[in-house]
Amino acid sequence: MENIDSINFLILLSVLFSAIIFSSEIIGLLALLFSVLVLFKKFFKSTEYNFSNYEKALFIFFLIVTMSLFGSTLFKLSLHGYIKTVIYILFFYCANIFFNDNKNKILPTIIFVCMLMSFESIIAIIQNSSDVAEISGWQDMSNINPEEIISRAYGTLKPYNPNLLAGYLLCGLSSFVFMILKNIKKGKRKYALGFLVLMFMNLIAIIDTGCRGAYLGFMFFFPILFFALIYHIKKTMGGLSNIKNRYKNITFIGIIGLLLFVATNPALIKRVESIFALRADSSISFRLNVYESVIKMFMDNPFLGIGVGNQNFREIYGLYMKTGFDALGSYCVPLEIAVESGIFALIAFIVFIALVIKTCIKQCKDNTKEIDIKILALCVILMIAATMGHGLFDTIWFRPQVQLLFWTNIAMLKSYKLQ
Repeated sequence: MENIDSINFLILLSVLFSAIIFSSEIIGLLALLFSVLVLFKKFFKSTEYNFSNYEKALFIFFLIVTMSLFGSTLFKLSLHGYIKTVIYILFFYCANIFFNDNKNKILPTIIFVCMLMSFESIIAIIQNSSDVAEISGWQDMSNINPEEIISRAYGTLKPYNPNLLAGYLLCGLSSFVFMILKNIKKGKRKYALGFLVLMFMNLIAIIDTGCRGAYLGFMFFFPILFFALIYHIKKTMGGLSNIKNRYKNITFIGIIGLLLFVATNPALIKRVESIFALRADSSISFRLNVYESVIKMFMDNPFLGIGVGNQNFREIYGLYMKTGFDALGSYCVPLEIAVESGIFALIAFIVFIALVIKTCIKQCKDNTKEIDIKILALCVILMIAATMGHGLFDTIWFRPQVQLLFWTNIAMLKSYKLQ
């Protein structure tokens, strides 16, 4: 019992580490082991714990999902997906308890996440530069020149999938922001510069995946980051003109470097242009056909949905799909939640996200709060914006590699006993 927090911390790191090399089953078992040991400690050594509003909203979401399970016509198949949901949400609440009792474990966890992101970034960059062979048909090859074919990196995550790697790296991107801002505030410029270099490497790796959903995630991530930084600079420093030239130069060089990387990569430019091709691109056209079928599924099951899980989804989707357009999911997180568990589950989940963001904004504006909670709150907002932006056009978010990292980041807020 004296060492159980240290043991739990090692298991938590093992959960995060397992995401880059192990299958979903092993990741889930480690997450379940972490949850059981946290509850074991809670049972024998009770500590004060108050549920925040967003935790209550998530609990309501879970209750609705449970109702959806018992209302499903394919109960056994839905039960498989429901068990995954139980593990995810149980892990989140137990991570809340753990960080609530171990505030000092936040920084090591974030540094560890940065290490994992950097490792996957190096693998992705090597794969892209060595023109790694595709594992499946990931790109529309019609009307495209050979030099415009992007070699899509997929890293070491299982199953091998560039969209999964992109979603994973995108979810961990805000960890670099935390370390950069924290070290700048502490005057450790060399450390901040080091994490900035790692962040740019992470960005290049995401670009090398060729995942267009992740590119759209950038459109949510960076505007919020720049707005927050400009707001803070104006409030505390009087304006951009008071920033030291060295920081301006580093920012300018970094932006120019990324633009040059994109401009000198014809395959990447072609990939970005394909976002706006709609029906002219086979991948986007495929998704549009899936969306049409899934919307019909939702309209026939609007209140409790069809039940949770991709096995359940595939069985019922076959009754609605257009010939030749089979799918593992809806390729849209909000639509997936709605079709699986109904409109009320989607509303509850949106309320949960809104309450988390509201809590974070409140902490950022509160001048009595220490700087670490402000930076952490900003990074949680950035993570949610990026992953949910990506989730509008993909369902990679439901994979354990992304899901458990997502819940870990939000759980860190609990250490500051937010309400």
